[in-house]
Amino acid sequence: MKKLVTFFLILFVFHANAQEFSYREKKELKSFPDYIMQSGFSPFRNYFAITIGNNTIEIYDKDWNKVFSHQGNPKSVGGHFSFSPDEKYLAYAKYKSDNDIAIIRLEDRKVIQVLNGHSYFINQVEFSHNGKFLTSASSDKSVCIWKWNKDQLDLHQKFTFEDVIMSASFNYNDEFLITAGYNKKITAYKNLNGKFLPCDTISNLKYWLYDVSFHPFKNELIISSNYELRRYNLEKQKLVFKDSLKVSVNGAIEYNSTGDYLTFGKNNDLLIVKITSDEMIEFEHIYRHAAHVFGGSFSDDGLFLTSFSSDKSAIVWELTGVEPSQKSLVVDYMDRELTSVQKIILTSEVIESILNKLDNKLTASRDEFETSIQYSDRREILKSEVLAQLQSFTEKHFNINSKADGKVQIPIERIIGYNADLQIYKIRFLETDAGIKIPVEDAKSFKKNWEKAFLIASKTKSDNGVSYEYSNFELVFPNSKKTFEVTPLENPFHMVKNHRNINLAKERSESTINKAETKAVGEDSRGTDRAIIFATNVYDSFSELVNPVIDATTIAEELQTSYFVQTELIINPTLKEAIEKIREYAKLEYKPNDNLLIFFAGHGIYDEVFKEGYVISRDSKSDDVAKTSYLSHSNLRTMINNIPCNHVLLVMDVCFGGTFDPLVAAKSRAADMYSEVTNEEFILRKKKYKTRLYLTSGGKEYVPDGRPGHHSPFARKFLEAMRNYGGSDGILTMNEIIQYVEKVEPQPRFGEFGDNEPGSDFILLVK
Repeated sequence: MKKLVTFFLILFVFHANAQEFSYREKKELKSFPDYIMQSGFSPFRNYFAITIGNNTIEIYDKDWNKVFSHQGNPKSVGGHFSFSPDEKYLAYAKYKSDNDIAIIRLEDRKVIQVLNGHSYFINQVEFSHNGKFLTSASSDKSVCIWKWNKDQLDLHQKFTFEDVIMSASFNYNDEFLITAGYNKKITAYKNLNGKFLPCDTISNLKYWLYDVSFHPFKNELIISSNYELRRYNLEKQKLVFKDSLKVSVNGAIEYNSTGDYLTFGKNNDLLIVKITSDEMIEFEHIYRHAAHVFGGSFSDDGLFLTSFSSDKSAIVWELTGVEPSQKSLVVDYMDRELTSVQKIILTSEVIESILNKLDNKLTASRDEFETSIQYSDRREILKSEVLAQLQSFTEKHFNINSKADGKVQIPIERIIGYNADLQIYKIRFLETDAGIKIPVEDAKSFKKNWEKAFLIASKTKSDNGVSYEYSNFELVFPNSKKTFEVTPLENPFHMVKNHRNINLAKERSESTINKAETKAVGEDSRGTDRAIIFATNVYDSFSELVNPVIDATTIAEELQTSYFVQTELIINPTLKEAIEKIREYAKLEYKPNDNLLIFFAGHGIYDEVFKEGYVISRDSKSDDVAKTSYLSHSNLRTMINNIPCNHVLLVMDVCFGGTFDPLVAAKSRAADMYSEVTNEEFILRKKKYKTRLYLTSGGKEYVPDGRPGHHSPFARKFLEAMRNYGGSDGILTMNEIIQYVEKVEPQPRFGEFGDNEPGSDFILLVK
C-alpha cells in the first residue's frame, strides 16, 4: 500500500567483479543518548540487540518491536553481548556493574542468572558453537570459561595473564579456544574431554591485540590490532602465521558466515575485507557514519550487515551477493520452524549430512517458469525431507528407541518439581519442559525412581509420507507399568502450527440470537462467514510501513465483534505463508450460503513490462526482476477463484491494487432494487448466485499509508462503512461499502472476477 517512493534515499554500491556484492541502507536506529558499542542479529534472526554507552541494552524482535531494555550503572559504559547458538539465551556483560554478566532467557526476556567471576571491566563474552560453554575476557587480566549445569552456568575454568585480555573465541567445532589482549600474546587451548588445556603460544607481538575471529568452518583465525590484521592457521595444535594486512582497525572484527568477508571499523568507516585462500584485500569502505565506527556484524543468513558507531546510531544494511551459511540453508528449508531440540542438534556434522542427502531439484531457486503454487509445493516436499532427517538425528542423539507397536521410548532428562495443589509433576525431556498429571502417592514413588522411568509416544507417518508425527506422550512407571499423560510445552520433534487467529469473537449471547431472529434472518440463509486478513508492516527489502497492521487489526476486531465473521489475522507473512494460508482455506468445506472475505494491507507494485500487478510479501526481493518472490494478481485471481466458497470478496489496500482486474470493471446495484422484499428473501435471492467481487484502494497508482498511528484513508472509510452496521436492516452489502469508500483519493476500484454471476452480492450480517 502505499506510497512506495520511486527512488530510494539509500546508498547503493555495485561491483561486477565481486560476485555482484552490493549493499544498501535498510534501517537506521538513531538518536540514542550515547554511542552504540555493539549491535547484531541472533542466529535465526528472530532478535536484534544493541548496547549503548550509558550501560543500556535493548533487544528487538523480528518486527522491530522493542521487547527488552535495561540500564545498569552508567559509569560502567557500553557492554558486550552474545546470543547462544540455539537462540535461547543472550549473555550480556556489564549488567549492573562493569564486572558482571546477565543471562537473559529470550523466550520471556527474564534474567535467569547473574555471573560474578571477574573483578574489573568485562571486554567480551562469547558462547561456544555447541552452546555448552560461555567465555568472558576481562581487564582484570583473566578469562573465565562457564559451563551449563542444568539451567545454570557454573564457573568451569579460569585463566590468568600478565595484562588485559580483550578477546576469547572458539573455533567452529569448539575444539580450540584462542585468547588475545594487551599482553601481545596469542594463546591456544585444546579441548580435551571438556577441559581446555594450553597447547601453543605466540609471544612478543608488536602491538596490543584487540579481537580474535575464527573462520566459520576452517581452523583459520584473524587477530586485530590498531595497525594490522594477522591471519593464522591451526595445524596440529600449533599456530602457524599465514599473512597480514596493514590497516587501521578500531577494535572488533568478524567473519561473515561463509568466511568470504571480514568486517570492522576503520576510523569513521565500516571496512569490508575480501578473504581468499591467498590474501586479504581491502574490498569496500562504507561511508555513512559521522564518527568513530566500533565495528560491524553479519547476519548468519547473509542478508544483512549492521554497523555501530560513536555517532549514537546503528545502521542495518541489506546485502546481495553474500551467501548464507549452511546452517541458514537448513533453517530456510524448514521455513524457520525448528523446535528447541532441533536447534541444539544442528551441528556442522548434522548440517553437512542433511545437505548432502537432499535432491538438487528440491533445493534449486525458483525460476520464472515456475508458478507460485508449484514452488510452494516443491518447498513443502523439501521441508518434509529435512524434517525427517532432523527427527532421525534427534532420535540418535538422545538414544530414543523405536518399538514394534509404532511407539518410541524417550529418556527423561530430569525432574523439576511437583505441585501438590494441581497434582502436576514438571519434568524436562528433549530440551523441553512438560507437565504430568499424577496423584500425590504416585508422584512420591516417581520422585524416588524417576531415573528408571521413561516416556513413550506414538510415532506415525505424516500425510506427506516422509516425516513423522509424534503424539500421545505418556509417562511409564518402571515397575508397575502405570501410565500418566504427559503434556509438553513444545513438541520436540516438529512444530505445531500456530494459526494466528486473533480470537476476538465472543460466545453469542441470547440477546444476540434474539436480535438475529427478530430480523427474520435464519441460520440457513446466513451461512458461515469467514475472513482472512493479511497485514504487512515490515519488509526485508522494501521500506517499512506504519499503518497496515493497525488498519487490519481494527477491521478484524470490528468483523468479529459486530458481525458473524470468524476472523484470522496474519501479520507480516512471507510469500509462502500467504499462499499456504489461502490454500488452507481452499481445502475447507463450504455450504452454499457461506461467505469468505480476503483482505490485503501492505505494499503493492506494478510491472510495466509484464503488465502485471503484485502484492509485495515480507520476503519479496527488490532486485527480483522476474518477480518470482512476489504474489502476482493473476496468480491470486486463480487461487481465489478456485476456493469452493460461493461468495468471496477480495479487498486490497495496496498500491496498484486496481490492476487486480485488467478491465478494472465497476458494477453496482440500485439501492432500492429489493426494497419490497423481506431480509430473508433478499439474502436468499443474492446467495443464489456465485460471488467473485473485489474492492481495491486505488487503480494503477500508489496509495497513501496515512499518518503514523492513524488508519489509511481507504481503511478509515472501510471502517466507517462497517460501523454503519448495514443501516436499518442490519445487512451490509458491497454496494453500501462502495458508497462510503468511493470518494477516497485516489479513487478505489471495484468489480468482478472469475466465475462471478450476475445478480450476486457479498453480504455481512450484523449481530
